Amino acid sequence: MRPVASPLDNDRLPARLARVEVGGLAVLGLAKLAVHLLTNATLDFHRDELYYLASGRHLALGYVDYPPLTPILARLSLALFGPSVFGLRLFTTLAGVALVVLTGLMARELGGGRFAQLLAAGAALASPMLLGANWLFQTVTFDQLAWTVALLLAARLVRTGEPRWWLAVGAAVGVGLEAKYTALVLGFGLAVGALATPIRRQLLTPWPWLGAMAALLLLMPNLAWQVQNGWPSVAFIVGHPQHQADSFSPPVFLAQQLALVGPLALPLWLAGWYRLLRRPEVRMLGITALVGFAAFLIEGKSYYAGPLFPLLLAAGAVGVEASSRRWARWLPPALIAAVALNGLLLLPLTMPLVPAPQLHGLRLDSIRKDFADTVGWPDLAGQVAAVYDALPPDERAHAVVWASNYGEAGALDLYGPARGLPAVISLHLTYWYWKPAHVDDRTVIVVGYRRAYVERYFASLEPGGTITMPYGVRNEEVGREILVARQPRVPLDQAWMHMQQFD
Repeated sequence: MRPVASPLDNDRLPARLARVEVGGLAVLGLAKLAVHLLTNATLDFHRDELYYLASGRHLALGYVDYPPLTPILARLSLALFGPSVFGLRLFTTLAGVALVVLTGLMARELGGGRFAQLLAAGAALASPMLLGANWLFQTVTFDQLAWTVALLLAARLVRTGEPRWWLAVGAAVGVGLEAKYTALVLGFGLAVGALATPIRRQLLTPWPWLGAMAALLLLMPNLAWQVQNGWPSVAFIVGHPQHQADSFSPPVFLAQQLALVGPLALPLWLAGWYRLLRRPEVRMLGITALVGFAAFLIEGKSYYAGPLFPLLLAAGAVGVEASSRRWARWLPPALIAAVALNGLLLLPLTMPLVPAPQLHGLRLDSIRKDFADTVGWPDLAGQVAAVYDALPPDERAHAVVWASNYGEAGALDLYGPARGLPAVISLHLTYWYWKPAHVDDRTVIVVGYRRAYVERYFASLEPGGTITMPYGVRNEEVGREILVARQPRVPLDQAWMHMQQFD
């Protein structure tokens, strides 16, 4: 099969690619590393991070709302650093550094020279989307990394015309599927992109099918867990949008893209779309990106499109390099300044620059929920411990704590033992599976539920307090009740099978 040539400036397709700008990419990667290392421990654990730590302590082949890769890394972090905010976030920091370098390499695969590689990597470094995601230990960053590796390999496949690259692409998609199920969209997009372009001739070779088999084999352990447990992730994915209809609406999705891209970097992002869809030699990648974006537009949160950003920024940088050599020499410095300014202006909204005591005063807790969700978890454990300590000694001996969501449960799991709290149970998502074989439900401290819900299961309720957060920070826990429940109407062991929460 004839190789597909590399796209460069002046619409000429030279036989040789530009050299990798090693030094510049290394400097930009180190800058990304420094930014995160200096800020990673400014705020405490996020509610999601508490859940991942709990998942790491309950290692399994699957979980309700995500595959096992992120919990495995959380377990590794616990083994290396203990329950350390800085240590846990080091994993996403390193992934974020890789994203910067890979974006520069993506520009090279798309035909970019030194300027395009550095502009692409610099845009990834300053990207509000990537900065805002890569400081938190969540599936999001690992998903972005898997997509970027797969798309970089796909770009190599498109450039060289060598079908054997499909095997590596499939392996990258398979790893992505063990990080976040949205990688299914990537696989579908690659298939559509191949069918819609001359790359479809490669489907007559065994390599695309071997790549698909590699992805399936990597996903197989999680599929086995799904089968064994009745496909809970499918039930979660189907039901989750119904609980967050506003977050999933197309108008909100499109409006939030502007914030995630940043208004000053929007021209570069749009230039990436234009180049990928206009140029025949890279249109397969453009169609892949378009399929992914459309899928998330129809049913997805705005940040789901984040894994497309490295490809779009790289393609935009190559387009700028080509255009500047023909007619717009002012464009490169203007875009460099715009991208840098874009990142700096939005930095307080994307990075944890402000310590917890100042979040509320600057209204950052209301502007960005992620900031608010890092505050007050030790305080919550202290408030629950005060209710527990007020119980008569004979009740403390068998009391149980029942948390309404994984954030509360994760916090009580992490901070509760040092305060003498008993084991925590929760109905929320995978916590439902971690219930012990028997729960002594004579005295249950219920955290976060509305009284009317708890009254379905207990005849006696006593108020224990109302959750507060320090520094005036407002998050979803503020104002929720802590109740002491007694006299179960139905044993929790019996009712548990019908009480799982997927919202």
